[in-house]
Amino acid sequence: MADRRQVLNENETLDELILGDMKIIQAVHGYRFSLDSVLLAHFPELTGVSHIIDLGTGSGVIPLLLAVRAPDLCITGIEIQSAMVERAKRSIHLNGLEHRIEIIQSDIKEIDKTLAGGSAELVLSNPPFWKKGEGYLSSNMEEAVARHELNLNLEELVDRGAYLLVERGKMVIIQRAERLEEAMETFRRHKLFLKRLRMIHSFEGSKATLFLLEGIKNRRGRLSILAPFIIYQKPGEYSEEIKRLYGGK
Repeated sequence: MADRRQVLNENETLDELILGDMKIIQAVHGYRFSLDSVLLAHFPELTGVSHIIDLGTGSGVIPLLLAVRAPDLCITGIEIQSAMVERAKRSIHLNGLEHRIEIIQSDIKEIDKTLAGGSAELVLSNPPFWKKGEGYLSSNMEEAVARHELNLNLEELVDRGAYLLVERGKMVIIQRAERLEEAMETFRRHKLFLKRLRMIHSFEGSKATLFLLEGIKNRRGRLSILAPFIIYQKPGEYSEEIKRLYGGK
């Protein structure tokens, strides 16, 4: 593995992913991944999947986590911000995964210029949670673009995800609980029939804050609503399920 001093630029940190003894390069000031990326990477079932596309890959954390889950997967991460693309590529190199993970700089809305339709069995995205005018807009543009729909909205994201999927391929997103109805309707408009839904709660008995949603392309079926995902068993202590995701570490 490369020496830390050789892979880090000024104002960057080298952080432990814990899983697979991997490390990731992140900006000190800018977008830094959070637990929602970990939850998303562990939600989809990977049986029969050989190629995954992560839309809005940011630092490349989701491809790295997926690489640990299944050693035979090929993963493509799409990101529009050049600094994040460059950082993600260095993280992939640092972990010796260039043969399995490719990071492409591209505008998701124009992904048809880069990738053919029907390229993947699974498309993932941890998209911006906030619409324009909602929430606190960071003065740091890297973080603002990652958190707010400044360049890409949910409709455009789902449209491009459906384009990239093979027939009966699956798309999975994580999003704010308040946007569940919007997300379900958007999936249906693009013939992504709802397959699995899991609500995410900070504590048992608290309101849901996020959800994980899976749709399958051009195949109707019944929606399976899974047991709630609880993050904390008490303040400052993760739930047993979170601990299991990290192998008990």
